Amino acid sequence: MGENVKDLLEELKNTSELILDLGYSSVLFESKDIAKEVELLYDNLDDVEEKLYVHLFAAARGRPSRKLVGVMDIVESARLVSRAARNLAELVLSGQKLHPIIKDALKDTDETIFKVKIGGRSDRKTLLELELRKRYGVNIIGIRRHKKWIFNPKKDTRLKTGDVVIGVGSKGACKHVKRILKR
Repeated sequence: MGENVKDLLEELKNTSELILDLGYSSVLFESKDIAKEVELLYDNLDDVEEKLYVHLFAAARGRPSRKLVGVMDIVESARLVSRAARNLAELVLSGQKLHPIIKDALKDTDETIFKVKIGGRSDRKTLLELELRKRYGVNIIGIRRHKKWIFNPKKDTRLKTGDVVIGVGSKGACKHVKRILKR
């Protein structure tokens, strides 16, 4: 994403939304893989936050500005949400177990979340070409390409070998799609 304030705020919003979803998912599905992605996203948020503050301080030019304080409040709120998600992920990474009532409730759900690294056969294919949602009911919610994230990827988004994909769907479908994307 670009270096202007609008783009950085959009990246901040998207990151904090995804990190919260993944934080809850890591706990609900007791997934250390997803918890590790939360940690990576949290670290990435530091860079975005720093760039935003540089822009805001430059715009202020040493003068107080109520408008800039409002933007800073948004940045701090996103940080609080992300910190809460990281705390959830740390529960999973530290091996703390869920309360039996939560485990019982989770047994009744068929939905799960998965993470997979893209293999060669899916290289340069779009999500539309793969028909993951149409054929399997699996929704791709994020793609990590190197250190950058693609949030809520569109159907014309092309996958590349080495991308890390986060998807949601039924347990059986996720297992199947994971196998397809890994090849």
